[in-house]
Amino acid sequence: MGSQRVFEIANEARTDTTTALNALARLGVDVTEPTKRLDAAQTRLLRAALGLPPAPAGPPQSTPPAASPHREPARTPPGRGKAAGPKPQIRPAPKQLLAAEHDDGVRRMIPDLFELLLRSDNLPPDGTVIVFHEASARPEYGLSTRDRQSWVPPRGTDRKALLDPLRTIDRAYRDRALMPPNVFIGIDVPNKRAWFGRSFHANPTGPFLDATTLQPIPEILTGPPARLAPKAQIFHPHHVPDLKADLSTPGDGPEEAFLLHEELMQLAVDSLDSDEPLDPLPVHLNGLWIFARPVIMHRPDGTERHVRAVWFRQGEAMWRMRAFAAGVGREPKEVGAPLSGRLPFVPVWDQSRPEQKLVAAVWALMSQGNVTESSRVRHDGTPPGAISDPADLTIVRVKAGTKHAKVYRHDDPSFSTDRPAWSVRGHWRRQPYPSLGRDDAGNVITKMKWIASYTKGDQQRPESPEKVIIVRP
Repeated sequence: MGSQRVFEIANEARTDTTTALNALARLGVDVTEPTKRLDAAQTRLLRAALGLPPAPAGPPQSTPPAASPHREPARTPPGRGKAAGPKPQIRPAPKQLLAAEHDDGVRRMIPDLFELLLRSDNLPPDGTVIVFHEASARPEYGLSTRDRQSWVPPRGTDRKALLDPLRTIDRAYRDRALMPPNVFIGIDVPNKRAWFGRSFHANPTGPFLDATTLQPIPEILTGPPARLAPKAQIFHPHHVPDLKADLSTPGDGPEEAFLLHEELMQLAVDSLDSDEPLDPLPVHLNGLWIFARPVIMHRPDGTERHVRAVWFRQGEAMWRMRAFAAGVGREPKEVGAPLSGRLPFVPVWDQSRPEQKLVAAVWALMSQGNVTESSRVRHDGTPPGAISDPADLTIVRVKAGTKHAKVYRHDDPSFSTDRPAWSVRGHWRRQPYPSLGRDDAGNVITKMKWIASYTKGDQQRPESPEKVIIVRP
């Protein structure tokens, strides 16, 4: 059995002939027909490439004589043949998994691209280089400037080293006879920024990554800030069942619902006045977050979206977020396309989709302690019984008796609209936590902490309208 046909090896490996032919092409063997018989050396190479053991040695194959109609063909006695065992399998991966792995590979190659370009002494005028694969271009892989002009690396910068990592990532598609997706990777060397996407944008709006650490770079919104809808209907516990039912299907739905009181929503909206990245710590892995009062979010074109609820869920590798508008007695309507990405979930400033940062702010406030309080109730407003009721929901409010309640909770005895002369607005601060240890660089691990509004100076003096200090972290 020194030689075999291509399709025979493919069948033994439980893969398709296209994969086998592609493997031969990578090995430098010029074979295009699956019925072609390979010689012994080519057979060994292809079997190894497909994860099969070497073919057993034996005499050359010849055409067996025709079996006699009066004689049964010989049977191999039990125990004499080679024991059948599990064989390696190469099966086409789902396109969704390939796409996720492709995006992850592109992200991981960015720091190496940045280091190579950093050594170049002749970058484009703005210092930005686009590394791309575009199926319709010739050649498919190349380097360009922001205005799509071809960029030729100067001496000392290896063009092959810049493009080969992308070719390697695309091989997972080509091995399965699939066309790899277009991808455009922008490296802004002077600003240490990077971004990538499936289509080319001369002036992308993000999300941006630090080209050395791959940490998200938050973008400050230039449009009007998010705000609560002052005249919208207020959602109460008995409004939740219909909304949750409308968003669920027989095989899919939120596992738990959270009703966020309007005072907490005001605090969360106020906390968005910061460009600090928040810690992505979901409170629930499949929860429906309902806003007692909807939040008005602005699109770049000047129009508005009124968001009543956000459904966030995450699996083993991916997260998904959907936003909905809804009124009392009205069917919910999804606003905007669903958002999704690989874990961990990292909320970014997105002028058209700020619910990412809004929900992350709610999670950060709930996780901090001494800021919020939660109560478990039935949808009809009565306390739950001893046995857990799947129809229960969690109401989240600003915790009573705290500095936060003094500013946001109207029913708290300490609530006051008076603002003394020197007032410091609430803000996020990166708080060191030595108990959490140190990071890879040896620095104490920090977490974002919300600092409540507080006053300085003589509280008896009337407030001056010019004496409000906004502290940014």
